[in-house]
This record gives sequence, structure tokens and C-alpha cells, in this order.
Amino acid sequence: MMTMIHADAYVRTEAGKAEIRAHSVKLSRPARNLLMVIDGSCSGDAWIGKVNGSTQGDLDVLLAARLIAPHGGAAAKTVYQRIAVDVAVRDWTYDALYTLLTHEAKERFGLIKGYRLILKIEGCSDLAGMQSVALDFVEQIRKAHGEESAARFRKQLGATD
Repeated sequence: MMTMIHADAYVRTEAGKAEIRAHSVKLSRPARNLLMVIDGSCSGDAWIGKVNGSTQGDLDVLLAARLIAPHGGAAAKTVYQRIAVDVAVRDWTYDALYTLLTHEAKERFGLIKGYRLILKIEGCSDLAGMQSVALDFVEQIRKAHGEESAARFRKQLGATD
């Protein structure tokens, strides 16, 4: 998977601000540290250089989880509209869904079940397939961890209902 270059300045989204308080998304320490300091004052690459141990992968995870957005971009603004999860996944790129789902599979499901889910993710050859796996992933979370956990993940995907 190709890593993106982050020349844009980023700001925390409303979801990112809530995540700082809630700690509901499993993030590595460097990714969490990036989330806490990003404020739009410099580029993503500059923040990676400033936060000890952080990588472009950590920034990719924050973007994929929609905890940060390009400064001044539409994604940084709060949208008061109900969005179903099947509609929300349409806004994601293949790479962003891949990054989020592989990270979450390892964190949420452990070695065996996580590995099976990663095999499904790896088997996707196009965006439509990855979106389908994302929807199935929500259901797997609901079955394994309950509706509240599934609702938090749907919100992470951008759904509001």
C-alpha cells in the first residue's frame, strides 16, 4: 500500500475533539499524540517530524478515522445531516478503508478472527468490494462487542444514525 504525502495542514474534526476526551478509538501512542497536537499551524509532514515516534501511517489512520481533516476543507466542518453507514462508506477511498479496517481488525478481534477479517480485506480488488467488507465489519463488531461499539464504529465511518 502506498503512503500518502501530507503537505496539507490539518485540524481536528468534531469527532477528533470528542476522541481526545473519550478514548473510544484504539490508537497507537504516536497517533494519539499527533491527534492531541495537530492544530492547523503546520503541515502533516511537519507534525510527523515534531511528534516523537510518529509516522505517515499514524497520520493516515487519523485521516481514515476522520479524526482530522485538511484545514479549511469541508470535512472539517460539522454537518448536521443524518447519514446512513451505507452512504457514509461511499465517501471513503479504497486506501483509507483498507487502512482503517486492517487496523481495527487487529485491535478489535484478536489474532484468529482478526486474521480472518484481514484476509477478507486483502481479498478486495476494488472500492465496491472494500465498501461491502466495511458494512460487514460493522455487523461483526455488533455481534462481537454489542450495539454501542458498532454505533461508535458507524460514527467513525461518518454515519450519523
